[in-house]
Amino acid sequence: MKSADKWHAIWNRRKASENKLTGNWQEVFLELKRLNGYDVMGDGIPMDSFLDQDARTRELLQVSAGSSVFEVGCGTGANLYLMARAGVKVGGTDYAEGLIETARKVLPDAIELYSGQADAIATEQKYDAVFSNGVFPYFPNEEYAERVLMRMLEKSHGAVGVMGLHDIEKREDYLAFRRAHIPNYDELYKDLDRYFYPRGFFENFADAHNLRIIFPIMELKGYWNDPFIFNCFMYRK
Repeated sequence: MKSADKWHAIWNRRKASENKLTGNWQEVFLELKRLNGYDVMGDGIPMDSFLDQDARTRELLQVSAGSSVFEVGCGTGANLYLMARAGVKVGGTDYAEGLIETARKVLPDAIELYSGQADAIATEQKYDAVFSNGVFPYFPNEEYAERVLMRMLEKSHGAVGVMGLHDIEKREDYLAFRRAHIPNYDELYKDLDRYFYPRGFFENFADAHNLRIIFPIMELKGYWNDPFIFNCFMYRK
């Protein structure tokens, strides 16, 4: 089985506890994040860190109440859930239908929520901004990633943001950390590859499409993966 197929099977197995999708909005959000993979290791991420990241993401995407945002690889819709609470109109896609089913339950007013491959997202419906968080490392190569970026650019009137990118310069440090904290890491994660990117890949894309590009620091306090990732935001000139 290919790495992409194995990851797809893993994400599709993740199911929500129905009683945790109603009631207190913070508990709902944390359940959505858990399903999106933030329960893998570590002591957990404080709620305030997620709220700070949400505010910073909206700032970098240049959106506010009444604006519209689309997320590629939205999973259960956790990020969109916070944005919707801030008055942003949201839409998203993910290749795991099971996660999209959960997103539909907590985002009944979404513009669109559908399952499909990231390099084939529909671009007819436009948004003020389009972003992705923690998804690009699951892509097989830069050719696939470039096709996704093109779709994101076509779907956005404004900013395009890509967060949670594994840094090629930090690859060995990442592997050393994982091996130190997860017994039999290489055996457990065999054929579950993650792609590491050079910043130059995104700089070249920005140059080719006349975009302004920045690489902002977006610390998520308590997140073990932070030292090994970077973020990229692009804007039309």
